[in-house]
Amino acid sequence: MKNIFSRREKSAGSSSRKGPDQQFGTGLWRHNRDRFIRAVDRYYTTSVAIHKLPSDGQGTSADANTIVDGTQRLNDLVPVVDEVTAWLHAHHPVTGQVVPSHTRNAVGDTPELLTKASSKVAEAVLAASMARTEIIAGRPIEPSAKATERFISDAAQLLERAQAAIDEGHEA
Repeated sequence: MKNIFSRREKSAGSSSRKGPDQQFGTGLWRHNRDRFIRAVDRYYTTSVAIHKLPSDGQGTSADANTIVDGTQRLNDLVPVVDEVTAWLHAHHPVTGQVVPSHTRNAVGDTPELLTKASSKVAEAVLAASMARTEIIAGRPIEPSAKATERFISDAAQLLERAQAAIDEGHEA
């Protein structure tokens, strides 16, 4: 995924020293970030549980590896969410859970895109949980493994759109 924030001016090392409240705020942007991170953590926990299950030797391990590989894809999305929400907080701070109209005009559908991206990761968690259950029952997990891939790809696309929406608002 192209990082469109690379052209933006950044404070020299300041973001790494800031605490989460200063970097992401305590309102909607922080809520969106934390929700995404929790979903990624749940996916990781589920994929570790799948990795620990014995393979039945019928292709389950390849499909299980697809699910486990999803953790890396999700880890690659965390800095994107951090960057988007930090930028939103720095330029359009929101203290509550409602986006004021003047902020809404500036950020467009970015809040919904962040929420949908988190929901897609949560759907990937459900698909991975289903795969775990299918492994235990001795059934094939290919459909669940493909679903996790699709949901993670959907989350990445939604975050790409959020980045683009912010970039357009920044240039206007």
